[in-house]
Amino acid sequence: MSHRTVSSVVGFLVAILVSGGLYWLVGNVGLAVVTGILWGTGATITLSMRQQYPSHSTGDAWKDKRWTGLSAGLVTLAATLGVSPTLPVSAELRLGLGFLVVGVGFVGYTAATMAELERKVA
Repeated sequence: MSHRTVSSVVGFLVAILVSGGLYWLVGNVGLAVVTGILWGTGATITLSMRQQYPSHSTGDAWKDKRWTGLSAGLVTLAATLGVSPTLPVSAELRLGLGFLVVGVGFVGYTAATMAELERKVA
């Protein structure tokens, strides 16, 4: 099985798992499917980057991690405080929206990283 196939299968399984779990919790098909697609796509891109560009892993220094930290921090802030308990929606829907926000951040970060790696290599 090729590396591309493995990352696609894992991404598909992540999408199914997230979609099924969110549908079970929230009961909203659209939210569950879109969130599952986001998480599955993020997993596929992450595994593809790891397989295609193993030498481009970032280091542990502040210089390497500052943008990752900024991205993760702001997405987490949006998911926890932006989708806060003060919103007039159920707790289950808030959870689903939090997963959606984190999924958008995950795909945005991984897609931008992959685009930059492909630009540098090409």
